Amino acid sequence: MSDLTAAETVRQAALPILEFSRGWMMSPATAARAEELGLLPGRGFWVCGRNGVLGDVDADVVCAAIGFMHPDAVRRFWEHRPTDVTPRQLAEEYAACAFRWAGPALASIAEADLRRLDQLGRTVANAALPQLGALFAGWRAFPRPEDPAEAVALTLQVLRELRGGAHLAAVIGSGLAPWAAAYVAPPPRGGTAWVVDLGWPEPEGDPALLGLRRDQVEAQTSLLCVDAFAALAPAERAEFLELLVAARTAIG
Repeated sequence: MSDLTAAETVRQAALPILEFSRGWMMSPATAARAEELGLLPGRGFWVCGRNGVLGDVDADVVCAAIGFMHPDAVRRFWEHRPTDVTPRQLAEEYAACAFRWAGPALASIAEADLRRLDQLGRTVANAALPQLGALFAGWRAFPRPEDPAEAVALTLQVLRELRGGAHLAAVIGSGLAPWAAAYVAPPPRGGTAWVVDLGWPEPEGDPALLGLRRDQVEAQTSLLCVDAFAALAPAERAEFLELLVAARTAIG
């Protein structure tokens, strides 16, 4: 794998990064903390914690960053956040959920490997332009913890937002509506139920035709990420993927 290209690394890294971060986002402890904070059930923490790095902004700014949720749904979640907690504090609470989860989840991975995964992931993140997304830029600027497992959790969150911002740009550039992009996304983040959960009406349209355009969007998404991954040498890309897959496997 010493000749691994940046483009192939982007492709192979996408799913493990997504699944790793889903581990802490979907954990019972994260849901319990959201309830303790007084956030609306469902996507309250996803909207208010994830987007807390944007600061005290109007819901339309949050909608622009999220991209795929109906504006009315974004506003409902964002404007029902507790008045005694700032958006930045909600982002810190969101990150704290990731940090508390990461230690036990990654206990089987050697500390040296965690530090190396964090280092390689940060090389990628630091090489990317902030224009790839407000959430990417916001989470990249979030203070890095000293604990290696916590650092990995944050760095992979940053890389998740990197691809997420690139994907939103690709969708908008393609002319594909946000609901349509969500509709034809692969499970478990796609289909009618997913679209409705994001606040849109039940979708209409030919999934096969929309799916063809989705494939083009995915290709463009990866292309937008290539320059960042090109910051790693070919051997480093192979090492990054090996460590990433090990971290993904460790969480079950």
